[in-house]
Amino acid sequence: MTTKDQILVEARKVFEKYGYNKTSLADIAYAAQKGRRTLYTYFNNKEEIFKAVIEIEIEGLVEKMQEFINRPLLADEKLRQYMHMRMNAVKQLTMYFDAIRRDLVDNLGVIERIRKKYDEMEITLIKQMLDQGVEQNVFDIADTHLVASAVVLAVKGFELPLIFGESSFDHDRLIDPLITLFYKGIHVNISDNS
Repeated sequence: MTTKDQILVEARKVFEKYGYNKTSLADIAYAAQKGRRTLYTYFNNKEEIFKAVIEIEIEGLVEKMQEFINRPLLADEKLRQYMHMRMNAVKQLTMYFDAIRRDLVDNLGVIERIRKKYDEMEITLIKQMLDQGVEQNVFDIADTHLVASAVVLAVKGFELPLIFGESSFDHDRLIDPLITLFYKGIHVNISDNS
């Protein structure tokens, strides 16, 4: 394990225990058994360390999602399962980083800067599923990138109750109606009612 990796492993534990606001560079240096100068060799500040820790988690999640996308399923079912899997992963992350979640309101800017890269990765993953659906004649979408961007934006709304710790929020119950709405729309076809 490199020195940088060791710092990140220990930083993850410190952030998990104390949260973002209460963690200092001195805490991370002490946990990693390194001097603060060593930390500054790899990172400019606490935010960079935090960003690197979260990116490791996100990259692991994206890797799992990419493996899932390569499964031989019809695109509509794949997208439905993906949404459930994704929200369960977000729930796990928010539970794991409970101390950070409590600091989130004070640090939304930090989180959004980290998310930007992840959002682009997720748009790419969803676009792949939508493209598969178009190829399979399951979806009729002219601009899969635009639709993927809209789906990512819509699903981010599902994260807020999890991030803010609403224990009664049941994302699993809400995902299927959202996907059904996405697939079928809400417009009634008059010829279907005759």
